[in-house]
Amino acid sequence: MLIDRETREIFVYGPIGGSFFEEGITAELMIEALSMFRGQDVTVRINSPGGVADQGIAIYNALRRHDGEVTTVVDAVAASAASVIAAAGRKRKTSKGGKWMIHRAMSLAFGNSTEMRKAAEVLETYDRSILEIYDSVMVGTPDDIEAMLDAETWFTGEEALAIGLATEAGDDAVSVEPAVAAWYKNAPKAVAASAAPVVVPKYPTSRQAAEIRNRTMHLTFKR
Repeated sequence: MLIDRETREIFVYGPIGGSFFEEGITAELMIEALSMFRGQDVTVRINSPGGVADQGIAIYNALRRHDGEVTTVVDAVAASAASVIAAAGRKRKTSKGGKWMIHRAMSLAFGNSTEMRKAAEVLETYDRSILEIYDSVMVGTPDDIEAMLDAETWFTGEEALAIGLATEAGDDAVSVEPAVAAWYKNAPKAVAASAAPVVVPKYPTSRQAAEIRNRTMHLTFKR
């Protein structure tokens, strides 16, 4: 994970979680990064297709516990678990062209009918957990938000502001290709047609993500 100590920026660029996607952005990395800015305001910049729900929730809570003000900025895409992380900011912004995506929890399952029903029950608990987080910031009833999760809903910066995901109109434009994932169902054309390779669960991730991992085996600091 990249950190700019001078500007106090933390870059969540890549898949969320270390087990489902091999190396990635984990709660442990975020906690270590935040420990360098105790009592200071920080900005968390996000370009991520999402990933492991538990890791996203743990990162969300680590950001909420930070003893300085946290601003989250969606630089290109905050999808799935990454949108949970983006919701942690006291101030939440979207860079020009940035997008948010929320959906129900997803998983891979194998087994008989009993095991498949159990897997569905587990997924429903995850849905309730992420719904609780979105409901704390979004406009509308829990039923309204659940319908958006069911549909896999994408938001532009203006739409994110209107629905409550963002708190401010935007941020300076950045030049970042949006991170793309194989599980997107209703991605906008600008994302679906992105030149960034696709992140595929449990298989070697995209060239973009691989390059990020190679640069971030350890925390990297820009001085």
